[in-house]
Amino acid sequence: MSLKKIFPNMNNFHKKFIIFGIINTLFGYISGVTIYMLLIELFGIIIIGIINNIITITFSFITFKIFVFKTRNNNWIKEYLKCYVVYGIKAIISIFILWGCIDIFELNIFISQATAILITVVITYKGHKNFTFKV
Repeated sequence: MSLKKIFPNMNNFHKKFIIFGIINTLFGYISGVTIYMLLIELFGIIIIGIINNIITITFSFITFKIFVFKTRNNNWIKEYLKCYVVYGIKAIISIFILWGCIDIFELNIFISQATAILITVVITYKGHKNFTFKV
């Protein structure tokens, strides 16, 4: 079954967003594990988390800017900072979703994390499309 049948309104832009979202997620996971293994003896988990977030948000920003949204303006700094706002909002919402799923609805971590990801993908998409990379 094709994606077109499942999602009839999906176009090439949406496909690119999904593909680069998956790439960014995999990069973030591999980056997080690698940074942890390399730096855990020097820094605590909070510093490692901060370093990893800077690296992965920067990677996501670059891939979305160049390959998905393809904005042509020269104000990369403004877009970069807006990208942090979107990911900050996403993080806060994700934390509340996890808390609600686990503590209130007593779902397991796998279902809770999947729910958080599905909801925050939509938030990230809308945030980048309508705020970060809005022309």
